[in-house]
Amino acid sequence: MAPETNTPNMPLFRRELWQWLFSSVLAKSLLHPYRSDASVYDVVRQYYRNRPLLTVEEKKPLIRITSRPLNLETPLHHLTQPITSNDTFFVRSRLAIMPTDDAESYRLNIQGTVERPLELTLNDLKTQFEPVSVTAVAQCAGNSMAFFNPPVIPGWNLTHGFMGCATWTGVRVRDILAKAGVKAYARDVVFTGADRPIIDKTPLVEKSFRLAVDQTLDEDLLVAYAMNGQPLPSWNGYPVRLAAPGWYGTYWVKWLESITLIPKEFDGFWMSQAYRVPTHPVEPYQRLRETIPVTRYNVKSVITSPRDNDRVKPMQTINITGVAFDAGNGIRSVDVSIDGGKSWQKARLRPADGHYAWNLWSITITPKTRGKLTIMSQATSITGEIQPEQAIWNPGGYKYNATDSIDLLVSQS
Repeated sequence: MAPETNTPNMPLFRRELWQWLFSSVLAKSLLHPYRSDASVYDVVRQYYRNRPLLTVEEKKPLIRITSRPLNLETPLHHLTQPITSNDTFFVRSRLAIMPTDDAESYRLNIQGTVERPLELTLNDLKTQFEPVSVTAVAQCAGNSMAFFNPPVIPGWNLTHGFMGCATWTGVRVRDILAKAGVKAYARDVVFTGADRPIIDKTPLVEKSFRLAVDQTLDEDLLVAYAMNGQPLPSWNGYPVRLAAPGWYGTYWVKWLESITLIPKEFDGFWMSQAYRVPTHPVEPYQRLRETIPVTRYNVKSVITSPRDNDRVKPMQTINITGVAFDAGNGIRSVDVSIDGGKSWQKARLRPADGHYAWNLWSITITPKTRGKLTIMSQATSITGEIQPEQAIWNPGGYKYNATDSIDLLVSQS
């Protein structure tokens, strides 16, 4: 994505030009489907309901977002189980050229401010360190961005399927760093992916964690080589990727080729300019001044079944299901409304398969009269964080977590 600046008096980037354009009176009239008296869900139904499917190697048909680089969204009917299968897991790519998948030639370099630089093979990772498994949700920071109102311009037509829950197996980052020996003055740890851009000057995919304040030494941050008991699919980072439970997908670096410790704050593009949100709420399409990086998940629930706008019959028993998760504190409850938010009742929660996994939830209803039912879900975490009625608007379309909603049409036909 184009960078967002937090420095005054800088030239406008392309994204900011779009934001300026769509803040005009003309743009507001052009975007009439998102007017205040229209439901954003109606707009999403109209424009995104029949998106094309694409089948690629190792994957079932998924919703095509872009072809180069490849980005595929998972249809909601694949997200109704505790674990998302490898062949239905979403694909998020930032750069167009994938690395080769030759496991024999793979090397992971540990370098920078360390006592003993390392060059580890895939076999080294599997045999020289304790294997660890963590079940966790992976979610793109832009998941659900299509539901922002007013819309993110320019933005992708992502609904709720840029997420999945899998069991990740690999090596603790802290164990690798212990073997390399971290020097006392090391400050940041930078993870670099092996995918490459078509244009040379495009920044490589690099993300960083602060040794002192972030999760680098946390026991759950993994260099992962397996997913649901199988080698990683090529599109999901084979042979090795970073798995950062509780953190947005921008930190889950695929095709990991190096871990570099540096004695200063990392200021690479993907940390200092991209994947940032305003420090304070802003009016839509206004130029940003101060931003901070996207970091950990907020609390979220999504309705996975039935499908939005499905038709049901009076007195038919309907099972409403969904998922709920947060950054790892756990979900206390999910409240469901079948009358557009006028009244709420508790859903049944299935215990999650770990702190970072999602809870499945369900509730059974029997509509008695014909008409439209608006079903809504709202999650509350163990720490008391409540899924808001509206998400905090930001120009990147990140961290959307508003109360979810679908309509059911009750009729005899």
